[in-house]
Amino acid sequence: MSPQKPVGRNPGRRTGSPKPPSLEAAPEPERPVYEELPTDISSLASILAAAMNPGPKSQAPNSESRIPTPESEDLILQSDQAALDEPVLRPHRRRTDEAATPPSLSTVGTGAASPPEAAAFDEVARSLGAAEACVPLLAQSTGLLRIAALDVVKAETARAGALLQLLRFLRGDLTPAITAVSTTAVLQRVVQATESERRLRGIALTSRSSVADATCAGDETLLVNTLLVLLLTTFAAIEGVQNARVTLSVTINDSGEIGLAVTQDHVAAPPAWFARNGSDALTADPGQTLPAIALGAAHRLASHWRGRFAVATGEHASVLTIWLPTVRPEEVGPTAH
Repeated sequence: MSPQKPVGRNPGRRTGSPKPPSLEAAPEPERPVYEELPTDISSLASILAAAMNPGPKSQAPNSESRIPTPESEDLILQSDQAALDEPVLRPHRRRTDEAATPPSLSTVGTGAASPPEAAAFDEVARSLGAAEACVPLLAQSTGLLRIAALDVVKAETARAGALLQLLRFLRGDLTPAITAVSTTAVLQRVVQATESERRLRGIALTSRSSVADATCAGDETLLVNTLLVLLLTTFAAIEGVQNARVTLSVTINDSGEIGLAVTQDHVAAPPAWFARNGSDALTADPGQTLPAIALGAAHRLASHWRGRFAVATGEHASVLTIWLPTVRPEEVGPTAH
């Protein structure tokens, strides 16, 4: 009998007893963002459920985020100048009153809403309508058009969720929890939430902090959504400006107050901002719905947390600042994350 030939290694077969599982799990590859996006308007509407029905507070993605260093103090969230000037295919961001209102909005009680509240609900519905219009593109398009469609869906759902929570806060339907809030975590969440919106508008957003970290007392998600809508209001004010830039900054003054500011140095602040400063009332004017919600929520939030909200302007600049007192984390319990 001829000797048995050695069996060559076949990568498709296993021979011998199975190997015991490794003690260290291999790290999972980072999943593309678009794989986690919803593919229908019902799923998009469900994103707002958390804002409408307060439940357990979601945790921040990383509780051990790095403290900013002087070298990384200024975080420029944009491509280089050539990338900003490069033409990008952008789907039409349709916002129409005829768009079907998602079932989740009906639970807010829009039937009993006042005209200003109805105008605010319409703004939320228009954002969801714009997201819905781009859902078919997710399956039908590729390349730059698909990337732009993803940005529209993400931008509009973030906008709708933020507006809805602030609207409930202004109506008195929402009682936010009071915890220790980290300004570093707030900046990270706001920058992430506005990434798609600022990219669609071609606006450069800079995040800057003059302190490693500071703590205030409040509700992290409500503060994030308030800053998000203040940024959207500022984006709208500089619409059409070439190479527009906006800065989101954190500072502490001599009185020990934390200042969270949204600044642009292109145009003067619209007069309507000063007319609404100090007021948390809504308006039935569709053109002023967004600033009314943003400025009203910022004023009420600051007042509720023993702070203040300030609007400042120059000939070619505007600054929206929420001032809040600093606290020690142990004074208000554990942080949200």
